[in-house]
Amino acid sequence: MKRALAVFALVALVASGAFAQLAIGGTASMYTSADVTLDDAVSGFANGEGLFYGPFVELGMGKLALGLAGNFSFYEEDYSYYQDGSYMVEMMDYDISIYLQLHLFKYKSFIDPFVEGGIGMMAKDYRNEADDPDIENPLMGTYYYQFGGGLGVNLGSIGIFVKALYMIPYETVTGTYYDEYGYEQSYDLGEYPLQELKIYAGAKLIL
Repeated sequence: MKRALAVFALVALVASGAFAQLAIGGTASMYTSADVTLDDAVSGFANGEGLFYGPFVELGMGKLALGLAGNFSFYEEDYSYYQDGSYMVEMMDYDISIYLQLHLFKYKSFIDPFVEGGIGMMAKDYRNEADDPDIENPLMGTYYYQFGGGLGVNLGSIGIFVKALYMIPYETVTGTYYDEYGYEQSYDLGEYPLQELKIYAGAKLIL
């Protein structure tokens, strides 16, 4: 994932010339099974329960776009079984993805259907470093491939869109630590339980 982020940064730097359109925005995302109905999806976004929220940045290059997104869910988890009395700890789940879009028309077209593919990582960790015994690694994490598509509407520099992406796990995230001799060691973290599908609703400002 770190290598993919470095590649994204390099491509973004090269592509940030006059021909590229930079967009920033935010999304809400729902994670669900592939057999979800339209009514269930609309209801899920309406009540907001279990949604992730976060920012994204995209570079539009004609009919292509390169994007980087991060979505987060913050909640409390009961750790009272570790001690007497109530003890709630703030946790977070997060989803970081890099993706490439192919737009049927152009990136800033009024009606904007597109297909998308990419890679990402979903993980769980403590929200606050003070609670985290290992700030270098999440508690669990899974890498995945994603593919799907969506539809956007752009009014000048303002765009809104929805998209649905299938998630296919391919590897458990590897944690690292240093042993008593100072050598770096690695181990597999716990597997994050991916859902089959994620659905986005978002808005963007095209600069």
